[in-house]
Amino acid sequence: MAPTHSFVDNLANLRLVLSVALEHIQANRDQFLKTGTAEQMRQAQTLISKIQTLAEELQKEFTALETLVTQHRRLM
Repeated sequence: MAPTHSFVDNLANLRLVLSVALEHIQANRDQFLKTGTAEQMRQAQTLISKIQTLAEELQKEFTALETLVTQHRRLM
């Protein structure tokens, strides 16, 4: 598979994974808050922090990619 096609496929897969993850979080958060142990709450907070850091890095990459795509279009 060509690298550019693979890149687009990876973006499509990321969108799908994030969509499913969001659905699961929304569907289960209230139950988690009602039944989760203190240890599970601490684990969730740690994981949320790590995910937020990754989301911030991903946002930076998307911003850079959008800028590069815009510049590339102007050159064509």
